Amino acid sequence: MQREEQEIQRMDGFEHQAPSFFICPISLQVMKDPVTISTGMTFDRESIQKWLFSYKKIICPVTKQPLSDFRLTPNSNLLRLIQSWHLQHASSSTTKFVEPEPNNQDALMKVLLEEIKQPHLQVKSLRKIKSLIQENRGDSSRITCIRDDSLFSLVASLVVKTELVPGVPQITGNDTPEIINEAVSSLCLLRPSDETLKMVSQNENGLLIESLCLIITQYLSNLQIRIQAALLLKSIFEVVDGIYKEGLRVEFFESITEILKDQISKHGSLTVLATLMEVLSYGKNKEKAIEGGLIPILIELLAEDNERHVCELMLAVLEKLCQKAEGRAAFLAHPAGIAVVSSKILKVSHVGDDKSISLLSSVLRFCISRGEVAQEFMEVGGVTKICLVIESGCNLKTKEKAREILGFHLKTWNKTPCFPSLFKA
Repeated sequence: MQREEQEIQRMDGFEHQAPSFFICPISLQVMKDPVTISTGMTFDRESIQKWLFSYKKIICPVTKQPLSDFRLTPNSNLLRLIQSWHLQHASSSTTKFVEPEPNNQDALMKVLLEEIKQPHLQVKSLRKIKSLIQENRGDSSRITCIRDDSLFSLVASLVVKTELVPGVPQITGNDTPEIINEAVSSLCLLRPSDETLKMVSQNENGLLIESLCLIITQYLSNLQIRIQAALLLKSIFEVVDGIYKEGLRVEFFESITEILKDQISKHGSLTVLATLMEVLSYGKNKEKAIEGGLIPILIELLAEDNERHVCELMLAVLEKLCQKAEGRAAFLAHPAGIAVVSSKILKVSHVGDDKSISLLSSVLRFCISRGEVAQEFMEVGGVTKICLVIESGCNLKTKEKAREILGFHLKTWNKTPCFPSLFKA
C-alpha cells in the first residue's frame, strides 16, 4: 500500500511538472491518448468520450462552442511528445521538465504550435515564437520542423477570429488586444510563399484583408500595429487578385493619410506609400483616397521631405490621383501645390522628374482656359524648369511631356519677358 501511495505521489509530481498542453482540460491529468475535436481543442480520449457520450454534451468543454461534428482525430504529434517526455522523466521523480535547448528548437516549436491552439496560452506562445524567429532568421539550418507557410496560416487565423466590427467607435486608448498585437507582429516576421500568402488572404472573401484594414482604422493610438498592418497589406496586395483590392473603405484611406501625417519614420512612410501604389488603380480607390484628404497631406509632406525614394513615391501617388478631375481640383485648391511639385523637378531623380512632369501635364492640360494657373506656373519657376528639362539629359518620354506642357499655354508665356527666347513661337 505504501509503495502504491509513493508511486501515485511520484506520478502526481510528473503531472504538475508537465507542460500545460500535455494536461487534459477535463481530467487535469497528462493525456494518454490525445484527440482533437472540431473546435481544435485537444483532450484525452477517455475524458472527451465521457463528456460527449456519457454526459450527452454537445459543446466544447473549453470554448463552449457548439460542435459541428463528434469526430475524434488522434493528435499523433502531441502523443509522440508526451511519450518522449515520459521516457525522459520516468527514471527520476525530481527531474523537472526543461524546454528544449537551442540545438533542439524544432521540438520547442512543435510544443509552441500545440500551445497556440489553447486560447489561454496563445499570447505567451506567440511571444516565444517571435523570439525564436528573430533569433534564427537567416540561419536556414534552424527550426526546420515547420515552414513559414503553415505558421503564417495558423497565426493569421488568430487575427481573423478576433472580433473587429466595421463602423464601431474608434479606439483611442492603449487597449489594443494583446492577441492582436502579438499575432500581427508575428505575421510581419514570417516569410510565407506567394501561393500561401494569396490563399490565406483570399480565404473567406478576403477576411484577413478586412481584418487588417479594420486594425488600421480602429486602433488610432497604436501607431506601431497600424504600420505593421499596412506592411502586411502591402505584401498581400502584391499577390492577391484585383477584386480583393476594390472594396476598401474611405475610412481606410483616411487612416492611411493620418499615418503619413504623423511621419513616425521613413520606413512607415514608405510602407504606406507603397501600399497606396498597389491599390489606387482598382475600383473607386482613387476617388476614396481623394475624399479621405490624401492630396493636401502629400503636398505638405513633399514640401518638407527631400529623401529620394519617399519623394518619388509621393509624386507617383499624386500623379495617379490627379488623373481624376476631383484630384486635379484638390491639387489646385492647395496654394502650394504647383510650386511644390515644380520645385522637385531636376532635384530628386529621373524618376522624380518623370512623375512631376506627368502630374503637371495632367493638371495643366485641363487648365488651358485658366490664365491664372498658367501665370502661377510661370511665377513659381515651373516654366523655367520645363525648359531646362527639355535641354537636359532626361529621357525622351519625359522631354516630350515637357514640350506638351509648353504647348498648353505657349501664347500666354510668350508674352512674358522672362520666357526663354529659345522656346518662343
